[in-house]
Amino acid sequence: MREWSAPALPAAWTTSGQPPFVARHEEVAALEDAWADAVGGAGRAVFVSGEPGSGKSRLVSTVCTRLRASGAAVLVGSCIEELGAPFEPFDEPLRALLPVYRETAEDPTQAESGELLARVLERAEQDAADRSTGQERVFAAVVDVLRAASERRPLVLVLDDLHWAGPAAVRLLGRVVEGTTDARILLVGTLRGSRPDRSEALADTLASLTRLTGVLRIELAPFTPEEITEYVVARAHLPRAGAHEAAELLGGLTGGNPFLMRAMWRPVMEAERRDDRHVVELPDSVGDLVRARVAALDPVQRSVLHLGAVLGEEVDLGELIGISDTSVDVTLSAMDAAAHARLIDPPREAGDRYRFPHAIARQAILDLMPSTEVLRAHARIAQTLEAEFPTAPRLIQRLAHHYAAARALGFGDRAVTYLARAAQLAEDRFAYEDAGRLFERAAEISPDPDERAELLLRAATSWNVAADTSRARTIFGRVMDEAGNPRLRLRAAIGFEDASWRPGLPGHRAVEVLSSTLASLPTDEGDPLYIEALASLARATAFTGAVDEAERLGDRAVDLARAHGDPKVLAAALRTTTTMTLRPRGVAERLDRTAELLRLTRSPDDEWFGVAALHRAANCYLVGDRLGMDESERDLVAMSRQWGRHWEYWVECVRFVRALIAGRLDDADAACRRVQRDEGVFRSDANASANALQSYLVRRESGRLEQVRHLIRGDESPTDSWAPGLLAIATELGLEGLARRTLGWLLEHSGPEQADSSDWPARLAFMTEAATWLEDADAARRLHPWLSEYAGLNLMSGFFVAPFGPADCYLGELESLIGIAAPLERFRAALDLAERTGAPLHVARTLAATAAHLRRVEPGSAEASALAERARAIAEPAGLVRVLRMLGGIGGEAGEVGAGIEVGGGTAASAHEPSDVLTAREREVIGLIAEGRSNRDIAARLVISEHTVANHVRSILMKIGAENRTQAAMFARERGLV
Repeated sequence: MREWSAPALPAAWTTSGQPPFVARHEEVAALEDAWADAVGGAGRAVFVSGEPGSGKSRLVSTVCTRLRASGAAVLVGSCIEELGAPFEPFDEPLRALLPVYRETAEDPTQAESGELLARVLERAEQDAADRSTGQERVFAAVVDVLRAASERRPLVLVLDDLHWAGPAAVRLLGRVVEGTTDARILLVGTLRGSRPDRSEALADTLASLTRLTGVLRIELAPFTPEEITEYVVARAHLPRAGAHEAAELLGGLTGGNPFLMRAMWRPVMEAERRDDRHVVELPDSVGDLVRARVAALDPVQRSVLHLGAVLGEEVDLGELIGISDTSVDVTLSAMDAAAHARLIDPPREAGDRYRFPHAIARQAILDLMPSTEVLRAHARIAQTLEAEFPTAPRLIQRLAHHYAAARALGFGDRAVTYLARAAQLAEDRFAYEDAGRLFERAAEISPDPDERAELLLRAATSWNVAADTSRARTIFGRVMDEAGNPRLRLRAAIGFEDASWRPGLPGHRAVEVLSSTLASLPTDEGDPLYIEALASLARATAFTGAVDEAERLGDRAVDLARAHGDPKVLAAALRTTTTMTLRPRGVAERLDRTAELLRLTRSPDDEWFGVAALHRAANCYLVGDRLGMDESERDLVAMSRQWGRHWEYWVECVRFVRALIAGRLDDADAACRRVQRDEGVFRSDANASANALQSYLVRRESGRLEQVRHLIRGDESPTDSWAPGLLAIATELGLEGLARRTLGWLLEHSGPEQADSSDWPARLAFMTEAATWLEDADAARRLHPWLSEYAGLNLMSGFFVAPFGPADCYLGELESLIGIAAPLERFRAALDLAERTGAPLHVARTLAATAAHLRRVEPGSAEASALAERARAIAEPAGLVRVLRMLGGIGGEAGEVGAGIEVGGGTAASAHEPSDVLTAREREVIGLIAEGRSNRDIAARLVISEHTVANHVRSILMKIGAENRTQAAMFARERGLV
């Protein structure tokens, strides 16, 4: 991006006659320090909050004017209380930068960003656009433009009155702050934090942003008595000694509010000069002060001023003349009189607008107007703008606002029309949250049941695209309950189901409403809506656990879609029916359908492409198709960049699984934390147990479960928690009694009816691990046929929640225990699958399990030792503690490692002596730690890398429950390991 020039500062910042700027010394210093950091390349964001009139805008304008004078580029955007434009207040700053950015775009991505933002910022209404671009791509484009601008010139981005920002702009705010932490940008926002102006969405966003080191929150307090005195001295040119009494009176009247001080200082000083402060009645509020000033105007002048107040905080004189029923001369004279009475600030130069000195002053004038006059003013403004000002800025939004305010006078139909058009405009510009809110407003006004239902359906669809599935379901539910038209009810039922499966909610309610609504309509198998509803019913049925019935319905829907011949109808059916299950039967068919859906959708511009990529990735893991997983992950990353929201969550889930099975435990742990952060996208529907299971898997592979031992009593009931998780912990901690009781309970409560649930693979894996460790042959015999259904596949619970690796490895362990079939063939198949999957963790575990089997049938087996060494070569550098525990003494000198710990055997006591689980190499390392050696010294002594030493040290600390190297050294000395 080439050099660019910042536009002029807002006229309100440079208007003559501004009161003196006093106090706020700490706040000024904080903003100047933040600017110094930003100039150095450390992006900063400062949010200034306070009560109305507390001086937020004045503080910011004063500091930024100084910064501009010293060479800073200052861009300013603001929000309005009425219905604003999409992504306001970012629109004006972006309009200032976009022409230069587009002219100098250096690559296709920049050109695409420029075109996208040009469409978003288009002032005029346009034809319904292709809404295939995700909101995240828009956000990324905004960040790209700001960063490119800051590379040429460090800039200050001022966003005023953020409490009036729409929900999409609030989301963009968070994205911009997070995306510019290393850019030469100081973002300064002002907001009111108290009701009725408080924005809960903004408050939530700011609470999240404060975790970033470069974000500062400044709360402006009322002026102190000393600061009020300083103000009086500067304003009235009095000596400090003579200003105390006036300052005391001014403080009592205003509470130290800077705007109220500005409004009331003159009458206070006049009373002081006359020495009749105890006699003269001073106004008790801004409203009283404004009332007195308005009373001085004649009726015609008041009516013109009232129209101006209804028009907005800024008043375009041309519009006011067109709206006023007085002559041009009378209107101009009225505005001069209002300016003389200090009720409104006149234009400073040609092209400027009249502007109320503060929103408080404008609101005080509106409060003085009879409600009927306000209604008539809104109606007159709307009719005049619609008829005479077709190119007025924000015309659609303004007409929606004014007609909605005047609907009691019979303008409800116009209000609905323009609210819907404003919603459509927001939707076309990817402000889906704004669109949802506006469609809802239009629906509340519409008296026509079908129109209201249609508007609510559009609102719910917008909220669903914005990933607020909870709100979407609520609105879809309203339509299902209220609409008289059965086709509208059916569309609502389809939408309800679509907003239910994303957060993984049970499908019973969706099945009920889809079934009943379909039954109320004649069956028409050529109707696209019927086909879509049938596919939706299939998925909902799958989420009740009835997967066989779901697959029958899904196959029928796909067949009907193929017969229909419309690719969009087929894509809709495929999208729905590929998402029903991860059960072992039908994997090949599901992969074929995801491939077909990918061909139909073609690119991440279509959100359905992501559905196909996600389910292709999951099924590729089941069959061990590493290349397919790689391609699917790339597609999901592209979806995340385009759409954000829940796709970020799924990308992190995939990254978690890929890191875990690769043995990159630190990366898996970091991804697990990001999953926990991102699952909030599902609002209140987030299933915390999924992330808890992911965290457990990382902890057990890295040997960190000892930290929870003290939380386990041993008498826990499987009915009081998730029984498979309780069994897994009992097994890993060697709690034999608890493990036996829980395993027995699970076997009693498991059967074919659970086999289609998403946690069934986890149940099978944990029960198999327990049965193997307990050497419970009866349990192994019961588990074997259930597990056999997964032969040849990897086990995974949920969509990228818990990967357990080859089912054949677990089958081999069961067959080894009970002495049936050919365990070695199972293990060979498992090893082949693990290697094809590209999963070192699975490879190491399979090698360890194979070695344990060989040791069982032939103690002292040389092949067992060789396999154990292969496993150890993978596990030791990666810190795979659980695999090393499985290996025990296999492959080393007798009794050297993990005495008493075996795969398929072992005792509870073995888990209680941490030194038993240290490998031979770890014993060497801990001995050198006890000698006071550094990681570099240890690496040189043992001829290994420092990275490998660090992994060993981390593994040792986890295994022995030590917090630091000092405790590890004490441990080594106490147990004679030095």
